[in-house]
Amino acid sequence: MPYYALLVLVHVVLMSGTILYAVAEKPLDCTFYNIENNYLKFEDVVLDVDIETTIPPSSNSGLQKINVSYVDIVDNPYVSVSESRYFGLVFLNFKQINEVVEPSRRSEFYYNVKLNLHCNNSAIVEMYSSIRLIDTNNHEPFFEKPRYTYNLISAYVEDFQRHLILYPIIATDYDITNIEVDFTIQENPYFDILYGGVVPGSLNKKHYPKLVPKTHGKLLTERIELWIGVTDVGTPPRQNFTKLVINPPSPPAPIFDKTFYVGHYYKNDTFVINESPELAEGTTYYQTHVKINDKQGYQNNFISRVENGKIVIEINQRLDSSYFFQNNYIAYELEATYVDVVTNRATASRATLIVELHHDL
Repeated sequence: MPYYALLVLVHVVLMSGTILYAVAEKPLDCTFYNIENNYLKFEDVVLDVDIETTIPPSSNSGLQKINVSYVDIVDNPYVSVSESRYFGLVFLNFKQINEVVEPSRRSEFYYNVKLNLHCNNSAIVEMYSSIRLIDTNNHEPFFEKPRYTYNLISAYVEDFQRHLILYPIIATDYDITNIEVDFTIQENPYFDILYGGVVPGSLNKKHYPKLVPKTHGKLLTERIELWIGVTDVGTPPRQNFTKLVINPPSPPAPIFDKTFYVGHYYKNDTFVINESPELAEGTTYYQTHVKINDKQGYQNNFISRVENGKIVIEINQRLDSSYFFQNNYIAYELEATYVDVVTNRATASRATLIVELHHDL
């Protein structure tokens, strides 16, 4: 066993039944010049905007090997080692960090470097060092979408908050030492905006805002378009925007029970329709309006109304007798509209009404 592997008892003190041992440290099998322990201290820093940095920076100020055969780096994709061919000097080469895939942190970032020194006597000395990375604010935050659109199913602002949980607004910032952003919102009577937190599993790079109703229970009765901004806390701060669009609920489109209906008009101004048009549902929940348009879109010879869930069609003004000589039928557009009484939003659909013209009485 080598002499330096033996514990050397320097002093023994008996005090209250306790024996204290002072032990000499084991010397390193190999090292660098002027390095007595296994920690390398550098005053140099690395800039994240530099493609590659060499430390020590001077070609004649590298690390002088003492009894070292060669050096390699342990588990660090951004650091490599190079050696001077003639002077036996060792240099550390730092590549630019990929900030997209590396977790961000609040504090300063350090390259934690572990070197294996392979000694001339075949021993291996583990040596450690931390190199500070100076992070510049070279990434602007950005939203995942230039526009976020939400179609509400109720008119209350709380309904929008539920949509926001399911489909959050997310902003990303890649800067390695910057995991804080501020959100702002265009002035409006509905919402204030707060920082919501970091998206789990996003390496501290994705953030979401929280929109808080200014008045609980307030109805959203109009289409809302607002700008939302995100600003990082770097120097100088960088900013980006997205558009928030909120559509209040609209009633479903009316559904006719058929795509077209046939009515019969006679010369004696009698109009008969065997099956009155019906809407599948909705007339009991929404205000329902129906009208008949000719091909030019104007109200014409017939009028319509909703009665007991059915559409009643009647003559508005008699047809000129010339129609009977020129046409066998006239095609009209039957239009139905649902109106939400809360939001005053409307949805319409159409069917075809064919009126056959009978020359007999």
